[in-house]
Amino acid sequence: MKKIVIIGAGASGVLCSIYLKRWITDIEVCILEANQSPLKKLLATGNGRCNLSNKDMNIHHYYGEQIKKIEKLLDYDIEDEFFQLGILTKYNNNLLYPRSEQALTVKNCLYQLSLSLGVKYFFEQEVIKIDYQNKYVMTKNAAYQFDDCILAFGSPAGGLSLKTFDRYQMLEDLNLKINPLRSALVQMKTKPSFPKLKGVRVKGTFSIYDGRELIKQEKGELLFTQDGVSGIAVMQLSRYFNNNPLYLEIDMFDDYTEKELYKMIVSRQQVGYNHFYDGLVNSKIAIELEKKSLKSVNDIVNALKHMRIQIIGLRDETFAQVMRGGLSLNEVNESLQLINYPHLYAMGELLDVTGDCGGYNLHFAFCSSYCVAKALERKYYA
Repeated sequence: MKKIVIIGAGASGVLCSIYLKRWITDIEVCILEANQSPLKKLLATGNGRCNLSNKDMNIHHYYGEQIKKIEKLLDYDIEDEFFQLGILTKYNNNLLYPRSEQALTVKNCLYQLSLSLGVKYFFEQEVIKIDYQNKYVMTKNAAYQFDDCILAFGSPAGGLSLKTFDRYQMLEDLNLKINPLRSALVQMKTKPSFPKLKGVRVKGTFSIYDGRELIKQEKGELLFTQDGVSGIAVMQLSRYFNNNPLYLEIDMFDDYTEKELYKMIVSRQQVGYNHFYDGLVNSKIAIELEKKSLKSVNDIVNALKHMRIQIIGLRDETFAQVMRGGLSLNEVNESLQLINYPHLYAMGELLDVTGDCGGYNLHFAFCSSYCVAKALERKYYA
């Protein structure tokens, strides 16, 4: 009987095991997981609601070296696939969620289905070496033989994966190219920071500048934190920080043109409100603006539409939703099989594929697991 070992009981690993047991007869599938339970990161997605995918599934929402290589994989009918797994879904605008709006129900369905199909789990098994020549996966206290092995051990993002051993060292030992890892979809640290604004949300347009050059712009929401800023728009922009001195520009009045805002400020000054900023912005932001003692209309307009703060860094990987970098796509073929190691496959977060917020990273985890399972089905029935 053929034996397939999957390293990692995350979203891609568990779903792939289900596909394998459904599509290939007379195989043993076992999953090695360093933690005490499966699908820990899945529980944290979408603030616990589990944003599975997005209607706008375009390659432009993904980033990484040779990213075009994964474009065909994205054509994955997640609604139909999850219906077959017993998970009903629904759209909230472009965002796809389980109908239950609970990540826990998705975890329970996937885990219980895999167990019912005969997938074997081995928890607290942190893999430290892959002996490709002899077809063994080595953990700290056991060895597991395989006919094919699937690498699905994710990334350090979120701090939810047990990591006492450098998982990427295993890949480097196989002379595989690992693109440098950096936090992505993460909070920014700024100078100045505004600790008194912690918890205040601002809707508007937010832009990253390198000097006067606009790098990227996002419309949405910003959240002030103790030492910087967060929010979906900020997280989308965080991938462009590369340790150079960049600036974040905040436009709190993106629904007004410069001219319209100028006229409105002049009108307010003529009336002479003693609560001038309170009628415009959050009361805590109003206090910060009052401190500036801005007199000219131009200065006030600039403060509301062009507030600039320096980005001095990002929060570390434990606060990140995903990581930039990972196993180079140049190391795998269109079936996500390692080119130089025909019995190894890689999928999900491990690869140098980073998606935007909005279900893109989970979608890739699912569609890459489908791709690998299909490749093994073709291989075993060739």
